[in-house]
Amino acid sequence: MNGMERAGLADMLANLIEKYASELDIENLPDITEERCTEDEKIRKEKMKKS
Repeated sequence: MNGMERAGLADMLANLIEKYASELDIENLPDITEERCTEDEKIRKEKMKKS
């Protein structure tokens, strides 16, 4: 992927985010805490062990 393609992709993503941000109510998402990240990491490790 060259620089122009990346710039185009970045523009497209920014436009999509802008378009749907209000519908997704991004402003009111819960904060990601260190505790939550630790929980998610534990779940990922457990899933990997089962695989």
